[in-house]
Amino acid sequence: MSPGGFYAATPRLAYRTEYFSGGRDGNILITKGLDHNEEFIICSVFQISRDDFCFTPDGNFNPANVFHGRLADLKLSCRLIAGRSKAFEFSSDDFSAVVSNLSAFEKSAPRERSHKTFSVIQDTIGRRSIKLTHCLFEAIDRDQDNNTSDDGSNSSTNASHLQDIVSSHNIRPLPAYDENHILIPPLQYEAKLRGVLVEVHMAFCHTKKSKCDIFDAVLRELIVLLPPVPMPSSPFKRRRLNDGPYTEQYNKGN
Repeated sequence: MSPGGFYAATPRLAYRTEYFSGGRDGNILITKGLDHNEEFIICSVFQISRDDFCFTPDGNFNPANVFHGRLADLKLSCRLIAGRSKAFEFSSDDFSAVVSNLSAFEKSAPRERSHKTFSVIQDTIGRRSIKLTHCLFEAIDRDQDNNTSDDGSNSSTNASHLQDIVSSHNIRPLPAYDENHILIPPLQYEAKLRGVLVEVHMAFCHTKKSKCDIFDAVLRELIVLLPPVPMPSSPFKRRRLNDGPYTEQYNKGN
């Protein structure tokens, strides 16, 4: 294991793990066989999907949406897909092995067959992805110093809801760094992370709620490797509408 964790595509990773009950994020996966309890961290290279991107300062929280629950429980999230860069081609080749390991982690958790499973592995329109999450707020431990941070993470969050929890929770910015290893400020999350190739270090946890087994790939650190790929251009966007149909103008020019 490297300081950053196990490579996520290493074969049979589940055999090196066990669950520790009652961790901060649920039943957390830990490394088996150590003389102390240590989170089992895995790492690999992924592309952050442009779809279902909720790595924003407020996680797209809407207090009018009853399904969002409490603001204190808000989780930022995004979807990780196979990388598309030739410089990191191995990440695309190894993606299926990473998914297999995550599936094995879920199967090794103690759970009831009748319970509904919410997996970290998602399938949308024929594309497989991994849901990565980050808890925006952390309950303050009254036995420790209160080091409440305020770095602009709440800039888009509904102020009245935020005031209800500032005395009981700390704000936890994304542990996300740009190509120069500089922490990315909240207002730049979308511009610098959406669609980007990244190195991800994550933990894995399991929680039970209302006859449901919920699994989370929990972000511990993220580093941008390559800037976002430019969106496809369109010649139709560079025309003057009053000049008539673009196809007609193009045919005349040729």
